[in-house]
Amino acid sequence: MVESIMAAIITQEDLILVLSQSASPKLDLKIEVLDNISQKIIGTIHGVVNGSMSINAESDVRRTVNFVVQPTLTEHLKLTETSLLWLNKDIRIFVGLFNRRTRQYKYYPLGCYVYTDTSGTYDAATNQLTINCSDFMKKLDGTKNGQLGALIIKYPAYEENPDTGEVIHYNIIRNAVIETLEQLAGITNHRIDDIGEFYAMPEYNDDWKKYREENADTWNTIPFDQEFSAGCSVLSILTAFRDLYPNYEMFFDMETNTFVCQMVPSCYEDDIYIDNNFLQRVLISENTTVDMTTIRNICEVWGQVIETDFYSENCSYSGNVYSVKIDGYDDKYYNGDTIAFKIPAANQKEAKLNINGLGVIGIYDESNEEPISANRLNANNIYAFKIKKKRIDKQDVIKAYLLGQWQVHAINVLSNGRKSNEKMISSDGVEYERYSLEYFKKFYNCENVKMTIVANSPFTVQKIGEILDVKIGGEYENITSDDLALDRAKWDNWKNCRLTDNITITTALLPFLDVNKKISYKRSDSDIEHQYIISSISHDFSGFTSTITMYRFYPMYETLLKEAGTHKVLNDYSHGVLGKYTHEELTTVVSEEEL
Repeated sequence: MVESIMAAIITQEDLILVLSQSASPKLDLKIEVLDNISQKIIGTIHGVVNGSMSINAESDVRRTVNFVVQPTLTEHLKLTETSLLWLNKDIRIFVGLFNRRTRQYKYYPLGCYVYTDTSGTYDAATNQLTINCSDFMKKLDGTKNGQLGALIIKYPAYEENPDTGEVIHYNIIRNAVIETLEQLAGITNHRIDDIGEFYAMPEYNDDWKKYREENADTWNTIPFDQEFSAGCSVLSILTAFRDLYPNYEMFFDMETNTFVCQMVPSCYEDDIYIDNNFLQRVLISENTTVDMTTIRNICEVWGQVIETDFYSENCSYSGNVYSVKIDGYDDKYYNGDTIAFKIPAANQKEAKLNINGLGVIGIYDESNEEPISANRLNANNIYAFKIKKKRIDKQDVIKAYLLGQWQVHAINVLSNGRKSNEKMISSDGVEYERYSLEYFKKFYNCENVKMTIVANSPFTVQKIGEILDVKIGGEYENITSDDLALDRAKWDNWKNCRLTDNITITTALLPFLDVNKKISYKRSDSDIEHQYIISSISHDFSGFTSTITMYRFYPMYETLLKEAGTHKVLNDYSHGVLGKYTHEELTTVVSEEEL
């Protein structure tokens, strides 16, 4: 009789079981062979002499495993159509720790896998087969399956009335993910969370329900048409939808092989998965890395190239209202339209827009839902705006959101607030004071520049020079406005301006570990216990060890972020306030009042 346990749950019994192995470890790798269609067990691989497993939270293929078999039933392990090692077979792996009190193994699930390659050796003393496997993502990325044939796959952002052209339905990202899994990959065992705007998520906004009501047509919908060419993989489609918004992950879980799409766990409210006292009892070695190559003090974000539906140069400005005439834009404002026009004069605060006399509507910043400030729009420049319909107090309200110019662009600079005596002359002969706001706008060719002032930071442009970090492509292509880009630049620059420390520890085998879990640990060179998040794990079954890589978790965000989210915290508290703390001090800041 054997016992199995979910990898996500750790009991006191599990910890005691690990400690009891220290003198004479005794484990068993149980490998069940499954039919790749029905997923029914059709056999078991015996004679496993050693093996290893890796789990990486940053990889699309999260889990890989290899094991060496010395066959006890040789005829079942040959590479033939009827053997246990063939294209139509999958495997499910468990590792068992022997309980000397009950005289039974307690088995922990390690997930389901597909064969990727094998190699064998044979001599007078050896008859062994090495088998390499990866999780089921290999069935989606084209390695074992998942490549799509000669067709172009389209996911439109919305459906139109063929007669009037009016939008009648907006397509939801979550539904597109489910459709892709079920129709293109045949996967029905899945758990897909909502993918959508930052402020619509309960993890970051207490008023998320209200936000969803007011933005019912847009908060979780496909922002623009998605098209995939012949030869792409199912995984490339899934990750395209995943990356429409930052901080999402996709993987197959270890217990039931369910395909999961969710936000990366923030761990802010999570209990400690394993505490320092236990880790110290099973610790074998420790390696600490402080990475100084990641330090940057200027972050430049390039977002989406703005494609407009309508354009006009026929615009006047009077009474703080931009009156625009656009040919073909009749009847009413349409939700989702992108409109660009040439600005005749700089705006006053809370400027408004009126297109073809359809009615005056407000112009807003997308990041904070506030009316635009004075001089956001410069004369003789072309700006794009997104028309959105919101449901406020049970009434439809039309707003225009400022997107930016031809491409979403923003820069954040870490400065101590002082200009340099050095003068810089631009190519057109104009003189600028180095490190002034005007200097960065001119020499970086960007009007959307924000200076973050931290007087005592050792990483400001005045102290170490200008070190640029350019963010472009990938998930940044999903940033749809200058305001959102400025928020992202501010956040990325905050991360860039701190030393990052990772710790790798080797312990006795901990088969129940998983990534994105919070643990507590006290480094060998410190008297202070800190909290860390597990980012990767490597198990060595023959050596009975686990190697764990983890990064620092800062408790200062615990009470703030569960209410507002990281981006809002950085808006509410200046970079100077956050930046005054060292790494050691950050771990002791646990309440808003202490800021």
